[in-house]
Amino acid sequence: MNAKQLIAGLTILAAAGSAMAVTPYPPETPFVSTKSRADVQAELLQAQKDGSLNVASNQYPVIAAANKPVSRAEVVSQINKAEPSVYNGN
Repeated sequence: MNAKQLIAGLTILAAAGSAMAVTPYPPETPFVSTKSRADVQAELLQAQKDGSLNVASNQYPVIAAANKPVSRAEVVSQINKAEPSVYNGN
């Protein structure tokens, strides 16, 4: 390998390495709070009092279940009414 090829290879390697050293994406922007600590704590207490935030339980909201369970035969009949050629119940 001659010296020109070695120098060219090292130059390309250095250029590729410096291209990866650019600023991170997305650019980091400093966070500036518009509320004081006392404001945030007051909002937290108010949310706990009105029930919009329940820190103690740490559970997902409960979703109401369906009114009545539907049998397999009822589901098959609903499908047949909607698209009779798709499912014949066999």
